[in-house]
Amino acid sequence: MINSRYKKLSGMHAGHTYIVSAPYGEIESPMRWMLHMEGNEEEKFVAAEDELADTKLWQSLA
Repeated sequence: MINSRYKKLSGMHAGHTYIVSAPYGEIESPMRWMLHMEGNEEEKFVAAEDELADTKLWQSLA
């Protein structure tokens, strides 16, 4: 999953592309990942692995 790209489909920042850069914490279940907005390294947030699998919220760009 690291170095994958995801497009946000709904909600705040819909249409923006994010890059999964590194695991945020491997102790949590489901695992959480730090996402960086493409073209803006300052814009980042954490998403759970199961959230990224939700096709209503995210489109995997591989």
